[in-house]
Amino acid sequence: MSLILDLIFPKKCLSCHSPGFYLCPKCISHQKTNYLKYLDKLPREGSLSIFRYQTIIKKAILEIKYQFVTDISDELANLAVKKIKSQYPHLLQYWQKNNFVLIPIPLYYSRQNWRGFNQTVLVGQKIAAKLKLSFSDKILFRNRYTHTQAKIKNHLSRKNNLQNAFVVKSKITSNIILFDDVTISFSTLNSAFQSLNCADLSHCWYLTLAG
Repeated sequence: MSLILDLIFPKKCLSCHSPGFYLCPKCISHQKTNYLKYLDKLPREGSLSIFRYQTIIKKAILEIKYQFVTDISDELANLAVKKIKSQYPHLLQYWQKNNFVLIPIPLYYSRQNWRGFNQTVLVGQKIAAKLKLSFSDKILFRNRYTHTQAKIKNHLSRKNNLQNAFVVKSKITSNIILFDDVTISFSTLNSAFQSLNCADLSHCWYLTLAG
């Protein structure tokens, strides 16, 4: 089926339009990577944003979310895995050794029904499988509708928008990696963390594709 779709709708780079990839190696080579940040307060240990939220990575994430080009998720996951394995092997070994579970940031049910999928789940499942990490989207749920964070410019308003937005519906028995596609102010991840932290969380990392 994918071969037929490739013939009807051939893949073209989102930046230079060369055939064969949505994210061609040449354009990705110019994409700026982001940063790893360690925190000194447990249970939140650190955060890793793999790419800068700009140029071709930004286009790819927006294409998935608003044009529903879900097969871009394969290339995004592969790029994320490659970066983690090559640049942060000790962090990956730590996650594997200590049984970290990757948990995607959930969408509210009405937004997921409208979109038909959660892009964070699509990419997160692939990343977890390729990194040999456990994955669960049955622990954290979005408790209420919230406005799109990207449209809210005021920091306090962004924080208030996500107040009590998440709820934990399954017991946490391991360390976790909270995964989202994009973070700018960490408001969404912090709100989710607060919900999980109320359930006796031991160790937590933030992981995002871009920031």
